[in-house]
Amino acid sequence: MATSNFWGNELEYRRTVLRVVLIVIIVAGITFTINNWIVGHKVFAMIELLVVFLSVGILAIHKKTPNLALWSSVFLFALYTVILIGIFTASFSSALYSWLFIVPVLSYLLLGTRLGTLYSVVYVLSGCGILTTRHVMQSDDVPTIAIINIALTLTAIWALSYTYEQKRAQTVKRLQEMASLDPLTGLNNRLLLGSIFDMLCDSLPEKQKSVSMILVDLDHFKKVNDEFGHDVGDAVLVEVSRIINSMRRRNDWAFRFGGEEFCLLIPAVTPTQAHGIAERLRHCVEHTISAEGFPSTMTVSIGVAHWPESGNELSQIYKAADERLYQAKEQGRNRIVSE
Repeated sequence: MATSNFWGNELEYRRTVLRVVLIVIIVAGITFTINNWIVGHKVFAMIELLVVFLSVGILAIHKKTPNLALWSSVFLFALYTVILIGIFTASFSSALYSWLFIVPVLSYLLLGTRLGTLYSVVYVLSGCGILTTRHVMQSDDVPTIAIINIALTLTAIWALSYTYEQKRAQTVKRLQEMASLDPLTGLNNRLLLGSIFDMLCDSLPEKQKSVSMILVDLDHFKKVNDEFGHDVGDAVLVEVSRIINSMRRRNDWAFRFGGEEFCLLIPAVTPTQAHGIAERLRHCVEHTISAEGFPSTMTVSIGVAHWPESGNELSQIYKAADERLYQAKEQGRNRIVSE
């Protein structure tokens, strides 16, 4: 399912979280860099400074980069690696190991469940492995109960972080479907039209730069509701949507705008081909529709417009298709106007 502009905030959510994390790491990194330089850990201080520079660079581009997941992965790789180096080189009393607790939290917040789980597995297990190794090699330095407490706390934080992100992602997906799908027919609703149109225009190869819009309106549909009831009217709408779905290709997009109006976006076809598709749809609705409780014949009027011939903007394409649909109605219905 394509993502509508209404739900583009999901990506903005990741950007906001990344921005906050970057600012915190920059401040903390500068503090630790100065401290480690003063106490003589100059090599580690320089490594921390590199992470600060990387964080500043990502902070500068995070608002506009299309590769947000990639840069988040790079940032976490650098941050977690520094944490592991610190755990390996510092004494246990420094409590640097406590930074391990943020690994599953940040991984799921910035990368989602799949990639977040990969990062959590690698770095949480690596951190615990380093602490366990130090316990075996320096038993007086790292008490056994401390290793157990760290492992249990990490497991709890990991489980909570995963559960939160999984449930959040499921909720967002359900809300996306509720907001973008027509509950009666299962077709996309008008909310998705703009984002899908933009996606088609941007993704088509240069030689196939065309998108046809087919607007379909059921003729005299009000009489169906008045004579047979709204349940039969809904059944007719469902049957029309089934016909539309059965005819469209894999890369075509179908919408119900509400009431009795439907829309198709068909990429990479000529105006002649688009007219032929519209004609097959008109013929199919007239001759094959068989909704339960509806003994009459249903017809449709259709208006067809094309990008970029009918205009460069979606509003222009829709206006042209809508005007042609109106002409089809005026000319007697059950017909197509495509130019």
